[in-house]
Amino acid sequence: MKALHINHYKTIMEQFLEKRRKHPEESGRKVPVETNQLATGGIRNVDAAVLVIDVANSKQIMSQLGEGKYIEWLGLALHCFFHCVDDFDGNIDKYTGDGAMVSFSLGSRGERCQNSLECALKISEILNKILNPYYLKRNYYEMNIRIGIDFGPIKTEKIGKKSKSQLIITGSPANSAKILEEKGKDLKNFYQDSKICFGYDILYNLSESDITNSKGSNLYRSIGSLSNLTSYMDKSKPYKIYEYTGRYYPKK
Repeated sequence: MKALHINHYKTIMEQFLEKRRKHPEESGRKVPVETNQLATGGIRNVDAAVLVIDVANSKQIMSQLGEGKYIEWLGLALHCFFHCVDDFDGNIDKYTGDGAMVSFSLGSRGERCQNSLECALKISEILNKILNPYYLKRNYYEMNIRIGIDFGPIKTEKIGKKSKSQLIITGSPANSAKILEEKGKDLKNFYQDSKICFGYDILYNLSESDITNSKGSNLYRSIGSLSNLTSYMDKSKPYKIYEYTGRYYPKK
């Protein structure tokens, strides 16, 4: 488990805000850079954990904040989130404007799934302890996010011109991670300002310490199944899906 203290991301936020003050037009937005070495037309086949992150109610908040404040609100969060992805050996395969699709393909199967879950949890902590307190001081809206994660075989291809290349990512985990992110809309509450859902193939590859607490209780709960999907790891159908509950605070 990577011990990345939350102050690390507070420093990242402060550095970004300082750059924005000095160069508001040039340095105020971080667009993810494609980091793998695929040539245009090249295809990579790999088993990967895929994470989809999406900002909840972004269109409504944009209309309420106005375009200028909305860009500041969203840009700061994505800047911190993308640094977190890099810290957990993830690769941003697709940028969606108010979110991203990320793959984790380094290390063993267990390490890939563990990195994806720990990245999601750290993003949740960044949002809860750094970003939303800052937004409240600025009289901006608090941010809520949904995250879906799954594991399996994907294909990644680079298309377009050298100076304006794009990635296409395909495969069942890319589709199911998006479905799991959207599944968060059915869940009632945000915990640490986020909802994290994952598929059985992530659970299959995690160690006991990743998914249970010191008393042996599960840090996840079943939220149903997806009848049109089959497990990559054990071929079972329907596909079981879960919400991560390790951030729940006990009732006093």
